[in-house]
Amino acid sequence: MKRLLASVATSRIDCLRTSLIGRLIFHIMNTGPSMFLQASDICEETPSSVTDYEERIWLLQLQQPEEVSRSISAWKLSEDINLDALEGAILKVIEDVPSLSCRYDFNDEGEVVKYYVRDENFSLSTFSIEVEIPHYLSQRAAFDWQADQHPPCYAAIVYALQERILVLEYHPILGEITSLEGIIDKITQQYQLLLTKDNSIYTSPFERPLEPSQENQSTNNVSPSEDADSVANLILDEFRSVLHEPNLSLEDDFFDWGGHSLLATRVIGKLNQNYGFELNFNDFFRSATAKALALQVSSTNSTLSQQAEPILHHADSAPLTLAQDFLWQAYSGYDFSPIYNLPFAITFLNEVDESTFYKAFEDVLIRHSGLRTQFQVQKGEVTQKIVSSDDLSDYKWFWRSDESDGITLSDEAGYKFDLTQELPLRVRFMARSGGKPQVLSMLVHHMVIDEWSLNTIMQDLSKAYLSRSSDELPYWSEPVPSISEFARSQAQQGVNADHLRYWTKQLEGASKGLNLVHLEPDPSRQEKTGSISSSAEWAELNLGLDAFSKLTTVARQYQTSLFGVLYSAIALSLHSYSDSDEVVIGTSASGRTEANFFDTVGYFTTMVAHRVRFNQHRSVAGLVTSVSEQINDSMSYADIPINLIQEAVGCPIEEGLMFDVYVHIHSNNALNGALKSASGDLFYQQIPPEKNDSMFGLHFEIMDDVLPNGEHSLRIIITYQRERYSKSQIEQLSSRLSQILNRVYVDDLQDLALEQFYSY
Repeated sequence: MKRLLASVATSRIDCLRTSLIGRLIFHIMNTGPSMFLQASDICEETPSSVTDYEERIWLLQLQQPEEVSRSISAWKLSEDINLDALEGAILKVIEDVPSLSCRYDFNDEGEVVKYYVRDENFSLSTFSIEVEIPHYLSQRAAFDWQADQHPPCYAAIVYALQERILVLEYHPILGEITSLEGIIDKITQQYQLLLTKDNSIYTSPFERPLEPSQENQSTNNVSPSEDADSVANLILDEFRSVLHEPNLSLEDDFFDWGGHSLLATRVIGKLNQNYGFELNFNDFFRSATAKALALQVSSTNSTLSQQAEPILHHADSAPLTLAQDFLWQAYSGYDFSPIYNLPFAITFLNEVDESTFYKAFEDVLIRHSGLRTQFQVQKGEVTQKIVSSDDLSDYKWFWRSDESDGITLSDEAGYKFDLTQELPLRVRFMARSGGKPQVLSMLVHHMVIDEWSLNTIMQDLSKAYLSRSSDELPYWSEPVPSISEFARSQAQQGVNADHLRYWTKQLEGASKGLNLVHLEPDPSRQEKTGSISSSAEWAELNLGLDAFSKLTTVARQYQTSLFGVLYSAIALSLHSYSDSDEVVIGTSASGRTEANFFDTVGYFTTMVAHRVRFNQHRSVAGLVTSVSEQINDSMSYADIPINLIQEAVGCPIEEGLMFDVYVHIHSNNALNGALKSASGDLFYQQIPPEKNDSMFGLHFEIMDDVLPNGEHSLRIIITYQRERYSKSQIEQLSSRLSQILNRVYVDDLQDLALEQFYSY
């Protein structure tokens, strides 16, 4: 077989070698040092045999190079990069994985063999270019790679227009040995080890990944066949990644394995970014297996090539995102009071080493620059600026237990930040009497974090704590871009006019506010006129341990989510006390329109409004279906903040929100879990915060808590403005909601008419 390969390939090899000198001159001029010398000059004398996989890729490269995909990955290097350590790390990885610098050729018997090259100059170069990085990367993508001349992995540190870029090229002939991600991991780890030996402070070597510009990118990329099987396997890979379930099969249901709406958002975004797949959320809920979902896919491109990511230059400051701008307006409207504090608190079940925790949290601050953002106001314009990681020691943001005597959680929750002068977070341990483990207060301002971000923080904190408890530095598989970069990108793109028109069409003429005229009045209360105070109280409706499984079963039956069912039940309970044929309800949307920013910590969340219309002869099944489809359809347009929407429909935000009720869900609460440590897991549980203020008349929070045994506990926290509603009225609403859910558990929703729950 190998002799046959040799005879088939000989003429092509001769042809290729005749143009070697021309290729050398061109690439030396465009890419730097002479990395393309004859490999035979410095190869080991004894060749090694190749695997069947290597032989197959080698032959494909030789005969059909357009079918082989070389990955070109570029990373902007951080300003405080230690270049000597980075070069040393790359060379150490090449030394540890010799296959990264090998060559493939025929031996005297005509068999394909590989040689290991020892000269480091073949695999790592440093040089300057005078062209834009996208242009350079496009040139590299079009480069005519030859297995007998060039290493399958090549690294270059490139100086381009005052930026320093690390370029990594990876050939799939290494597919059995390592991946591009694996190489990045190894370089990062070695870099940190070298810094530690030099007693240097750890900083990530990479700031963000860059890609070739799409219009110039080489078409010399392998594209999977766009048949259903290939697409299904790509979808399955994303399912396995977000669910952390490597054994998931093509016919396993995403939601049966712990999937929920936020994870579905991540899957849809990644599939669109990586392959150009177009999917909507309604398709996802109707077809929740990889095999079924593949049949719903449409593609924005004829090939499944990776979409380009713009190169974003760092600056001292950035504008606010659209979502941040609205939140800042609301924040200033409350005279910068603590109303937008997020007072998270947890109690540990095991003793925590507070020094280790401090180091781990500092690692998180270094990784996620959004947590060290300050806000400046000049001439009415608000900008955000990242505090350098080198300056963290200038700020007080962490308190040990012995520094917290006499401090309560309420004290911390009521702290008034000065976001122009201090970090937007306060992390404080509090000792408990009787030898009980500590309580942790983690106060973060809403301007720099949303719920999606909280999950990211807790995951990374656990990883960092595990490393620090072993006296090691954490290493991350890849860096994350900052929300400042997202803000600059969004500012360049502007408001999406098509998305704004969508909301205008949905909400124009909608009824504003909420009038529950059929609630029994509380005779002890007097009607309030004028402005309503944000002072609030709260009540809890515990749905029990069996509610999750029951409602999930109902949700799957009607091709919706747990949130869709509960949202519909809440809407119906409100409408049963109203005299209007519709209710406008606000809820949260992720606001993360670009998959590159899925792991970025920041405030992306937007408030959106849905117009729920009622017909007394309609069934509950019809309500659930229409509500779910409306919510799912709107997710693709959720980058528009509510202030712009209300202005477009003639209801300016200065006159108040057009909805008086807000509903959202907390899925897989990140504040119930465990820190990983070298000596075992350190379990923690959330301490529910006191609800003393609310910007909504009624706020329903669906709490989906995962218990240590894996069971789900469902609760609904109802926060209400005390000047608008009384405790007895909230009890009426809770009772009606319980009644509706009890019927949902046992009845066929097709036979359950809305009018059965009306109060009049």
